[in-house]
Amino acid sequence: MNIQTEHLEDHTARLMVEIEPDRLEKAKRAAAKSLAKRVAIPGFRKGKAPYNVLVQYVGEANILQDALEDLSQEIYRESLDQSQLEPYGPGAWNDFKLEPSPTFIYTIPLQPTTSLGEYRSVRVDYETPIVVDDEMLNSAMKRLQQQEALAEESSQPVAVGNRITVDIHSHFVDGPSNPDAVEQDETETSAETDTAADPDHDHDDDHDHDHAHDHDDTIPYKGDEFVHQHDAALILDPEDEPILPGFIAAMQGAAVGEERRFELMIPEDDDDYEDIRGRRVEFHVTVKKIEVITVPPLNDDLAARITAQEETPLSLLELRMRMRENLQKEINRRAEATYADQALAKIVEGATIAFPEAMIDDQVEDMVKDFESRLRGNGLNLDTYLRVMGMTRESLEAEYRPIAIGTIKQMLTLRQLIVSEKIEVADSAVVARMDEMLKEFGDQAESLRPVLDTPAMRASITNDLLQQNVMQRVVQIARGDELPALESLAATDTASDTPAAIISAQSEDSE
Repeated sequence: MNIQTEHLEDHTARLMVEIEPDRLEKAKRAAAKSLAKRVAIPGFRKGKAPYNVLVQYVGEANILQDALEDLSQEIYRESLDQSQLEPYGPGAWNDFKLEPSPTFIYTIPLQPTTSLGEYRSVRVDYETPIVVDDEMLNSAMKRLQQQEALAEESSQPVAVGNRITVDIHSHFVDGPSNPDAVEQDETETSAETDTAADPDHDHDDDHDHDHAHDHDDTIPYKGDEFVHQHDAALILDPEDEPILPGFIAAMQGAAVGEERRFELMIPEDDDDYEDIRGRRVEFHVTVKKIEVITVPPLNDDLAARITAQEETPLSLLELRMRMRENLQKEINRRAEATYADQALAKIVEGATIAFPEAMIDDQVEDMVKDFESRLRGNGLNLDTYLRVMGMTRESLEAEYRPIAIGTIKQMLTLRQLIVSEKIEVADSAVVARMDEMLKEFGDQAESLRPVLDTPAMRASITNDLLQQNVMQRVVQIARGDELPALESLAATDTASDTPAAIISAQSEDSE
C-alpha cells in the first residue's frame, strides 16, 4: 500500500492511497459472493452462480461499488495508522480512481495545533481598581435595608416608594439600521402581504429574547433589545431610580394588569452606558403586582438582625466596615478578571493557531444547542424563536460562527498555556474547595459529603480550579512578574501536590 499525504490550507490532509490490483480483485470476489446470496439467477441456487455469470447478470459496476464500500473502510483504517496523522474527527472518502492503479482518496480533519510564540513577553498596562467611596457604600447598605423591608400587597395604583413586579420589554428606537434586517425586509416585502400578522403586535412580548448576536463590538442597531425581563421586582426609589431616569414617573398611577408604553433617553453622563449615551429606548412594561413596603431604620438593631446567624452579631459600624471590605474585594476581583481577559486576548493575538472547519461546525452546534436549552427554560422552542425573529437555522449559525472561532482560539490558547506552563490542580485544592462548598450546609455538611463527593463533581471542581490557575498565570505574565524558567518547569515532576500557579485572585468572569 502506497500512501501520499498532502496537507491542505484548511487544516485537513488529503490521503491518496494506492493499493495492489490483486487486493481490489479479492474485494470484488468477496462482494460478488455476498451479492450472489441476494440475487436469484435462473438455473442457479442463490450464492452458487459463478463469478462471470453474476457479472453478466448484475453488471461489473454494481459489484465494484459493493466492493469499494467495504474496502474503503478497511483501507482508511490502515492508511490512518501508517500515515501517523492525528485526526480531529472522522475522515471522508472523496474519490476512487481505477487507473493507472486502484487509488482511494480521503480527506481528514486534523487535530488543532497551537504555537504561542513569545507569549511570556506579552505585557498589558494594569489600571488600579477604583476605591469604594461613601456613596457606593451607602447604596449597598440601602439595598440591605430594602431587603429587610416588610411588604404588603396593594390594590392601589403605583406610587413612589412602592415595589412593583413587572414584565419589561424594551428596544432602541434610534441608531443605525441593521443591514441584515434591511436586506430581509426588501426580499420579503411581497411575502408580508400574505401573512395574518397584527402590525401593532410586539413580537418581543412572546418570548424571553436572548439573541445570538449581542453586538459586543458594535453599537446596538435600531430595534435591538435594551432590557428584557419577566417578573422583575423594582423598588420605585427616587434616589435610586431603576432602569433609567424617568422610569418612576412613567409608571406612576398604573394599575395591576396595565401595560405602560413610553420612551426614555439614556443620560449623556451615564457611566454604565458609555457607548450608548443619548440613545432613546421604547419600553413596554406590564404591572403584575404592587406592594407597599416599610423599610426598617438603618441602625444597630437592623445590623444585628442581618447577622443574627453569626457567632457574634455585628453592630451597624461593623457591618459597614465589612460591607466596604466586601465591595472592595468584588471590585478588585472584577478588575483582575477584566485584566486577565485583556492579557489573554493579547496572547491569543500573538499565537499561531490552526484548526479544521469541522471544529467550528462542532462549536457552533454546541452553541445552538445551549441557546435552544435556554429557550426551553423560558417555555419556548427554537423553531418558534426563528419564526418570530424572521431567521433560519442557517442564519443563526452564521451569527454564531465568528463567536465560535473566537471561543476556539481562546480555548486552544489556554490549553497550550496549561501544557507549556505545567499548570496543575492539586488533590488537596480540590478537597479544600469541596470543604468550602459543604460549609454552606452547616450541621448537615458531613452527612451530605457522600452526595457531593462524586467523580463528576471532583472533575467539575478540578476544571474550575484549572481555569483559575491558568488565568492567574496569564495575569502574572502580563504584569511582568518574576516566573520560574520554562526549563525548570519542564524538569518538574508534574505529579507534585503543589499547584503550578499560586492564585491571588480568581478569574471567574473570564469565560
